[in-house]
Amino acid sequence: MTVMQGSLAVRQRVVSAVGVALVLAVLTSCGASDDSRSALVLDASAPDGWKTIEYRGVQVEIPEGWTRSDVADCEFPFERWTPPRQPACSPDGGVAFYVSASFDPLHGPGVRHDDTGKDVPAWAGYVYAGDYAVYVADDDRDLVQQVLSSADATTD
Repeated sequence: MTVMQGSLAVRQRVVSAVGVALVLAVLTSCGASDDSRSALVLDASAPDGWKTIEYRGVQVEIPEGWTRSDVADCEFPFERWTPPRQPACSPDGGVAFYVSASFDPLHGPGVRHDDTGKDVPAWAGYVYAGDYAVYVADDDRDLVQQVLSSADATTD
């Protein structure tokens, strides 16, 4: 009987270790933020009132007033830049970077109007650039289109 109890204890440890490994793998594949943060691209030629940011080889032009969100305490800490006063953990508004391999959208790439009647930005969409899906949401359709059109994977 002691052999079976020891074997059961070993199985429980293995199952626990596999569970922890799976959770870490899911967080990594979903694009959870780590020390590799986005940054301004200082030598970029963004239009007046805009700036260029880069995240893991993907550059995007965003409005000058948008800032990097501190998502460290969010349930899903995706890299995000948002308009002023946007709650850090809110998925609505701004630009976010999702690992394209695990990104599962309801619609194809491009800009779509949100007609759900919920209190979310009127326009949203995404494009693929490099290993990421760049997702943008705002009440201004032209702004969403301009950000999406600027998304580009660097060749470095």
